[in-house]
Amino acid sequence: MEVSAAEFRANCFKILDEVETTHKEVVITKRGRPVARLVYFAQQKDKDPLLGSMEGLVETIGDLTEPVIEHKAWELD
Repeated sequence: MEVSAAEFRANCFKILDEVETTHKEVVITKRGRPVARLVYFAQQKDKDPLLGSMEGLVETIGDLTEPVIEHKAWELD
């Protein structure tokens, strides 16, 4: 959607509400030339401080089910 600066000034809150509900951008023009773009600002949800806060920071290398030491080391004499 494209609106003139004068129209945006007159209907600012209505246009802001429309952007919030539709998530579509609005180009604001002055004398027919685009001067600004109004877009929806999606806020990230707060993550749980304990669970999932380190998601993506760790990489698993190798097979997690493979024994760390040989099975003979577990045998008792």
